[in-house]
Amino acid sequence: MPTRPPHYRRVADDIEQKIRSGEYSPGQQLPSVSEIGELYNVARSTAYRAVKELHERNLIYGQQGQGVFVADS
Repeated sequence: MPTRPPHYRRVADDIEQKIRSGEYSPGQQLPSVSEIGELYNVARSTAYRAVKELHERNLIYGQQGQGVFVADS
């Protein structure tokens, strides 16, 4: 039986799909880590790791003190 991806990867994959579909557009601010945790019903640490994964995929960027935003594709 195939193993399911970790929670953080499923959250990151879902947000990536929303970025690619245009639900989140370039320059748009994403929900905060706390809000992502609530939206996906995961721990804050899991939400943080998902955001980190999206950074590594070059899909988002952070602005110190302002939040995380969708990168230009």
